[in-house]
Amino acid sequence: MTDCLLCSVMLSLLMSEINRADNTLYVVIGCDCDPDRPQYGGTRYDTRTSLKWRGVREGILRAREIADDIQDDFGNPLKMTWCVRSDLQMKEIYGDCAWPYSEFVDLWESLAGRGDEIAWHPHLWRWSERYGCWYQEIEDGDWIRNCLQQGYAALSSRMGRAPVTSRMGWEFHSDTTMQTIAELGIKVDFSAVPGRFTPGAADHLGSVFNCYVDWRNTPEQAYMPSAADYRRGPEANEVALRVIELPMSTFRSRVLDIAACLRRTARAKGGDKLRHLSIAAKANNASLKAYMTIHPYAFSRLVSAKMSEAKRNGQAFLITAFHADDMLPVPGRINTLHRWQHFAKNIKRLRWRASKARLALRFITASDTLQLLGHRRGVQSA
Repeated sequence: MTDCLLCSVMLSLLMSEINRADNTLYVVIGCDCDPDRPQYGGTRYDTRTSLKWRGVREGILRAREIADDIQDDFGNPLKMTWCVRSDLQMKEIYGDCAWPYSEFVDLWESLAGRGDEIAWHPHLWRWSERYGCWYQEIEDGDWIRNCLQQGYAALSSRMGRAPVTSRMGWEFHSDTTMQTIAELGIKVDFSAVPGRFTPGAADHLGSVFNCYVDWRNTPEQAYMPSAADYRRGPEANEVALRVIELPMSTFRSRVLDIAACLRRTARAKGGDKLRHLSIAAKANNASLKAYMTIHPYAFSRLVSAKMSEAKRNGQAFLITAFHADDMLPVPGRINTLHRWQHFAKNIKRLRWRASKARLALRFITASDTLQLLGHRRGVQSA
C-alpha cells in the first residue's frame, strides 16, 4: 500500500473516530468574493469592461455585521472563510491576477485579524474572440494549469503567505484542476457537491457556456482525491493526492431538485433548454446544496439532515457558502425577502435549533478542519 493510499485510509479512520466524539455540529461558512453578477447589477458576460464590486465593498460588511451577533457554544464568534478571486480573467481586465486582493487589502487584513480565513477562489473564465464573451474553459488543460499557477502565485505574493484553502468557481473540478491545486500546495478544497451534475450551457447573461460541474459518485464525507478520478478517494493501486476535499453539505428532495432544474432551464438558451428539461425529467431525489442565503425552508432541510447525522454519529460537519453579492438588494424585488435576510434568518435558526437539540455548535474556518481531520503536511504527493 502506497504512502498516499495509506494516508487516505487513515483519513477515513479519523473521520470514524471524530464521529464517535461528543455531540458537536461543526459549521464552515465560505463566501465566494466574486464581482457582482449581472442579476445583481453587475457586468454582463459579453463585455470586457471593468467589473462591479458592490458585493465585496458593501455585502461583506453586511454579512459580517449579521454574524457578529452570533456566538457558538465555545464562546467563538461566527468565523467565515472568504474566498478571493485570483486568475487570468482578473489579469486580463486589471493587469494583475490578484487585483481583488490588492484593491481591497484593508478589508481582507481586517477580516483575517478577527479570526476569519482568507482563501483562494479561482474562476476559469476565458474570453472567446469568436463569440465575444466570457465562457467556462474546461477542456484546454495547458491553459487551465497556467490560469491556476499564475493565480495562486499572484495571490500568495500579495498576501505575503500562501493560502492553504481553495474553492473553485462554479464548484467545478477536473482531474487537471485537482492535480494542479495539490501540486501548488493547497491543503483543503471545499468545492465538491456530492451527486451534482450540470452539463453547462449558454445563458441569458451573455455567456455561451458556463456552470458545468460533475460530482457524480462523490462521497459525502471528507476524502483525499484519487489521481485517477478527482470525484472519489483512491482504489487499489491508485495514488491519493496531497489535498483534502471537503464536500459541501447536501440534502435530498425530489421536488426541490426538479424545481432547481427548471430554474436552470429558464436561464438557458435555445437547444440547451432541452438538455436541462431532460435532466429535470430524470431527477430522482438527487443531492441538493443549500447556500446560507437560500430560502429558510430549504436551509432547514439541510440543518435537519446534519443534526440527525450529529446525533447518530456523535459529530457532523455542515459545509455551506454564499456569494458576496447575495448581501445586496435584488433590483426589481420590493415586497419579497432578499437573500441577505435569508442569511440572517438561517444563522439565527441554526443557532436556536442546535441549542434546542442539545447539540454543541462550533464555528470553524475551512482550514480548521485540517487539525480536526488529523491532516499531516508530510504526506507524499502524487
